Amino acid sequence: MINNLNIFKALVLLIFGINNIFCQSAEEILKKAQEKSLVLTDSYYKFKIESKLDNPILPITGELFTRGEKYFIDTNYIDQIYDGENIFTIVHENQEIIVDNSDITLFEFTPHQLLNFFKEDHELDFISNSKKYIITATSEDDGIIYFISINSSNYSIEKIEMKDSSSNQVINTFLTLTYDYNLSVPLSLFKFDISKYKNYTIVK
Repeated sequence: MINNLNIFKALVLLIFGINNIFCQSAEEILKKAQEKSLVLTDSYYKFKIESKLDNPILPITGELFTRGEKYFIDTNYIDQIYDGENIFTIVHENQEIIVDNSDITLFEFTPHQLLNFFKEDHELDFISNSKKYIITATSEDDGIIYFISINSSNYSIEKIEMKDSSSNQVINTFLTLTYDYNLSVPLSLFKFDISKYKNYTIVK
């Protein structure tokens, strides 16, 4: 009798757990992922972006450090720093530093930026809830469909595939290679230091 009661309790918990997962909409999952990305202390991503099309800077591997809304992106071609007020985009090939305080940047793939892009301009659909949440984001304007894979335990972005909606061919892929958080990252990482970029031209 006790064993049967324990089995019944386990089934009830399982059913309610599954219902709770399915109750979350795609919008709610993206919102939670955004919120998590901003409250984490010193998060770190190592990422890779690949393309099936000819692109002069892809594939590219880089590192992303974040603290709240502040971030530092480090790649071989372009670096970007947001100090909470200004965005500094360092283009190494041209030896240029673009300074801007707007929300529009050349390099937008911090978790908050990526998820905000999908939330604002795309129709979202929730298609999977196993070990990861898989959400599709589509826009009628560009004929592109995105498949966003989010870790169901820590809500980090694992992978984003960009596909042509008519041919279903993968165009670009964003992949998280390594993810960690609650690190000890120096504040200087999120501050722009002109002395590191001698002979670079500043463009405002």
